[in-house]
Order: sequence, then structure tokens, then C-alpha cells
Amino acid sequence: MSRPSIRRVKEDLEYLQEAWPSLVALRVPGTARSWVENPRRAGMLSPEDQERLGKRGFQTPAPADIQVLDLIWSIANQARDIVECMVEVIDAGRDYVPAESSTRDPRPWLETARELIDAAQKIDEATLPWVACQIAPLVKQTAHLLGDFRDGQVLNGICPWCNGRGDGGMVGLRTMQLHYPDPDEEDDQPLVVCRGVNCDPPRGMVGMRWRGRPAWTRREWDWLAKMLRDPEAEPGVVEKVG
Repeated sequence: MSRPSIRRVKEDLEYLQEAWPSLVALRVPGTARSWVENPRRAGMLSPEDQERLGKRGFQTPAPADIQVLDLIWSIANQARDIVECMVEVIDAGRDYVPAESSTRDPRPWLETARELIDAAQKIDEATLPWVACQIAPLVKQTAHLLGDFRDGQVLNGICPWCNGRGDGGMVGLRTMQLHYPDPDEEDDQPLVVCRGVNCDPPRGMVGMRWRGRPAWTRREWDWLAKMLRDPEAEPGVVEKVG
């Protein structure tokens, strides 16, 4: 697993801040979901892009039920724990701790975490991977509930060339992921990348390589959607071989 970057962790903290109002609104039955997009990534994935891979592409928002309340509680508590640990690491005192009125709204804590993470990381190199580990599942759950599309999102379809091969000989896994290039590069575009073990499609079946892995650009997504295997048509596909 690659080491998380300061920028990526800050973006994830910011994402949780921006997503909070929409997430809280899901507590009310029947509330319409709204996408929460990082302004730096806005418009990168158009509605047309989202439709190209159909049911084998991006998942629809998850039902809003008790998991919304659990997630809200987890974000609020985790944000506070992260800041208190950072304050202790840099010996910043109480000046950086949000007011008690912020205990039910984690946004001040998330903002403070973004402000302190550089200083905390310089003192203790374990800070960044620890924070990344704490918030990664929260970001993933939030994006799924809101129907948001983010870097690393897993597609529903199974790669036909490696059969969704993972570590330990498992096949039938969802190894296709959405990759957003550097948002500072205006000419870059999103890719679908297969992270399957030893995935090596024939030359005519893959448009490019990204960090040694097969990748497909927007213009290939319509074709790719027809090639992906549908896991719903193959129940029990995940198995171990060898």
C-alpha cells in the first residue's frame, strides 16, 4: 500500500467537512441525496461519464438507514480524537481545541486537523498514516451514502482479463477502480485502472498503462462496459484458485 500524502489526507478531511450537511440531512426519511464534490474536482466526472459503465460501473447511493446515524457519530468522535492527539503531539495547548459548542458538529475539528497535520507530522512521522487510517473508512462510507464519485472508487464489474485476481489466489474480486489524475493538471482525465494481480490484457484491449497497470480513458469506457463481467449474473464468483 502506498504511503498517503499530506495533500490527499487534507482533501479527505475537507471532503468530510463539505459532506457533513448532506449527510446530516439523510437522517430525515425521504430526503433527496445530493452529491458533494471537492471544488478542485468539480465537473471531472460528468453525468454522461457516470452512465457509460452502467450497472457494471458506479454503485448507486446506499439506502439511508441506521448506518447514517452510526457514521455521523463516528465522524464526530473521530474528528475530535484526531485533533486532541495532534495537540498533544505538538504541545499546542488548548488554543487549538474548538469550543464545546462544536461537539456535535465535527467541521471545526476537521478544519483544525487540516491546520495542525503539517506540524504534527514533522514531529511524529506516524501522524499522517494514522490519520489516513482513521478517516479512510469514514470517507468511503460517506461517498457511498451520498452517491459521490471519488478517487479509488471500486467499479461493480469484474475484469475479464485477470478475472478479478487478488492476493492469495482469490478471483472474482472487484479490481477495477476509478483514478483521478492530479487535479492541478487541467488536461488530465479520469481513468479506469485494473489493480488485479498480474493483469495483462492483449495489446489491442488496453489503451494505456498507469504505473504499470492497465488503464482505460473516457473514450474507451463505452467499450469497456461491454467487456466487464457482471457479478450479479455470476453469483458466488469470488473463489480461491490454486
